Amino acid sequence: MPILQMLSLTVPIFLLIGLGAISARSGLIEEKQVEGLAAFVLNFALPALVLGALARQDLGRTFDWRYVAAYAGGSLVAFLAVFSILRFGLKRPFSSAAIGGMGGATSNTGFVGFPVTSLAFGSLALTAMPLNMMVENMLIIPLALALAEWGKEEGVSVGRTVVATAKRLSRTPLILAILLGAVLSLLHVPIPGVIGTAIDMLAKASAPCALFVVGGTVAILGASGRASGVAAEVGWIVATKLLLHPLAVAAAFYLIGGTNVGMERIGIVLASVSMVTVYPIFGARYGVGGISSMALVSATAIGFFTITATLSIVLG
Repeated sequence: MPILQMLSLTVPIFLLIGLGAISARSGLIEEKQVEGLAAFVLNFALPALVLGALARQDLGRTFDWRYVAAYAGGSLVAFLAVFSILRFGLKRPFSSAAIGGMGGATSNTGFVGFPVTSLAFGSLALTAMPLNMMVENMLIIPLALALAEWGKEEGVSVGRTVVATAKRLSRTPLILAILLGAVLSLLHVPIPGVIGTAIDMLAKASAPCALFVVGGTVAILGASGRASGVAAEVGWIVATKLLLHPLAVAAAFYLIGGTNVGMERIGIVLASVSMVTVYPIFGARYGVGGISSMALVSATAIGFFTITATLSIVLG
């Protein structure tokens, strides 16, 4: 694909991220307003997008267990790589290593990945996105939080920690949207017209608002000094997220085989995206907020080049 056509896919995404950053740095929007917009996206717009995408699919036909297995396998490789390096190589605390693993294995699928892949691959991105979110929200994030809690609460059984983490995550709107959308799809229950229109209106707001939030968040983290504390683990987290994660997912697709080529390409691109925007929030809970913030800032900045390069490779 010609470079100008490639840039036409990625530049609009990062222009909106830049708009959010400039608005936050110039004072046109305050931190609390960015947080409010982020809450709107996380709790309403993004769940609406996922709910609509799942409910309008025939999961019995579109659910690709090979895709899920490959993306999950590649993500677990990335998670274990960061966890092992931080825990055994750099001798970081157990909880810190678990949060580092989350940073290396979870993508900003809803905020950055979906806008990019929807431009590059069209409606097929709506099939892949919910499957990715299942892996991230039902496997990688719960695994990281369970390990972090176990490391933080010495003496607490693994089973009790897993149950507590699962209960907490099961109440989040995104998880509920995934479950409800899957149920509606499998039972072939259509969304009523008026409700469907409202869901679509919320869903259309997710991409631009999410990208604006990413830019605002990065700018606020940098200006406030919360992105300080550059350390060796930042480099390992960012390198794993932007390089190893997509390579591991690509290798898993090759080994498992049988997945639609377009879906494979989308999965690889999604794996090349920077980590979730709320990553520093998780990090702060376990005493690594500065490292997590710096990892997010660095991965978002470098992500422009890695996403463009990944698109160039998969699209030929």
